[in-house]
Amino acid sequence: MAELPLLLSTERAEGVSVLKVTGDLDLSTIDAFDAELEQSLDSERLVIELADCTFIDSSALRALVRAQKLVTRAGGELALVAPSQPARRVLEIATLDRFVPVFGTVGEAVTSFA
Repeated sequence: MAELPLLLSTERAEGVSVLKVTGDLDLSTIDAFDAELEQSLDSERLVIELADCTFIDSSALRALVRAQKLVTRAGGELALVAPSQPARRVLEIATLDRFVPVFGTVGEAVTSFA
């Protein structure tokens, strides 16, 4: 199976950054993800949408844990949204879903911040 290119986009509104991840999030793409993540950390609240994320490896898990720590230290909040089945499976195996809230929609995640 061919690796899918990583596409990232971030939208910001009212103190919330929504980082949408499309494609494979792995060692070959983690630098781009980290760079986009750094720019998103200036918001008090960060939502990472994983609906179109087709693969997550350990380097991606490490980046998500790092994001959680950075956001929390800054007094903010992090939420994951709609992980694809492959992404959800990895999050569950790593038990990251126990430490970072996972929501079905961006709206649910944003509402939880209120």
